[in-house]
Amino acid sequence: MTASADALPRRQAGRLATTLLASSLLGRLPQAMSALALVRIVVDGGGGYAFAGALTAGYVIASTVGIPVLGRLIDGTGRPRAVLLVAAALSSVAFVEVALLATAAPPAALVCGVVAGFASPPLEPTLRSLWPRIMAPGRQLARAFSADAAAQEVLYILGPLLAVLAVAALGARGGVLVMAAAGLVGTALFCVHRLLRPRPAEAGERVAHPSALRTRAVRTLVIALVGGGLPIGALTISAARFAALTGAPSLNGWALAINAGGALTGALLIARFPLRTPPERALRGLLLLLALLYLPTAAFGLPTVVWLAGAFVAGLALPPLLTQVFAITATAAPAAALTEANGWIISAFSVGIGAGTAVAGALTGAAGTAGAVAAVVGASALALLGAGLATPGRLAA
Repeated sequence: MTASADALPRRQAGRLATTLLASSLLGRLPQAMSALALVRIVVDGGGGYAFAGALTAGYVIASTVGIPVLGRLIDGTGRPRAVLLVAAALSSVAFVEVALLATAAPPAALVCGVVAGFASPPLEPTLRSLWPRIMAPGRQLARAFSADAAAQEVLYILGPLLAVLAVAALGARGGVLVMAAAGLVGTALFCVHRLLRPRPAEAGERVAHPSALRTRAVRTLVIALVGGGLPIGALTISAARFAALTGAPSLNGWALAINAGGALTGALLIARFPLRTPPERALRGLLLLLALLYLPTAAFGLPTVVWLAGAFVAGLALPPLLTQVFAITATAAPAAALTEANGWIISAFSVGIGAGTAVAGALTGAAGTAGAVAAVVGASALALLGAGLATPGRLAA
């Protein structure tokens, strides 16, 4: 599969991209709503925070494992529509069971949460594997990747807000049911287009191809993105620590929202002014920049306005970085394993964010502000190490 083989005329490609992107965002809402909705259904039902955390963690970890597995299944069968729809149905049913069992049978609800996570339809990697078939190579494809990165930031800004509104209007159980419905409806709309039909001519090639992780460029991106996710995950804890030090707990949420706003700004900028440097060369510098921009968030003595401005600036580098990652994956990963490759990329980034949050939380709990400082500095240092590994030679197709 080549980028030029299936690229559509500009206007048709633009309409199709908008449709696929919008439906994929609807289908991915459960991922953005889950943290708040799953905690609320447990706590509002009288459960403890320990179980709420276990339920959320089970869903997230299972999703991280399931995305590349289902992506490989799509590549192996050549039937993305069937895999996506079955996964969405299974995940939605599991969410309904979580809504019914969270207070009545917590162990069963935990199992259902894991099933819902593992069966999360891999819409994001599937969409990324479609871009080279829709868009002409070069500037048009780069803008598609930029729009994809911007949409991801919008999703994680709107997701928690929609979760709050759903819980307020329908109760905690209703919030989880809204997640189930959004995932199923969004996936169904995404699968309507003919691009999701089976491609039997490629089925044999897909089945025979080894895992995308056998490709050096994919392995390098996975390592680099685990490192890149660490400072982003650490911000969740450093923002909470800064809010506690200033005596304004609400600053925690504002800091994360402002950081997401910075990322959205970075996505709009990279879409308007795409880099002329080849992605294999640009990625290393952008990962280095991301690591350095998060360092000021360890300066807890800064005035509030300055610290929040630092959180905004820290978000700017992420979408340009992801845009280069998408572009490299599209050219360096085997065409028969492209969905799986994108799945590993997404999971690696999620692992980095989760690990950054977990380690920062442990260090801050053990050593207070000094631990939070160490967590941010350490996360940035590991991101720099990832940048050192991401050489153009390792990322070449």
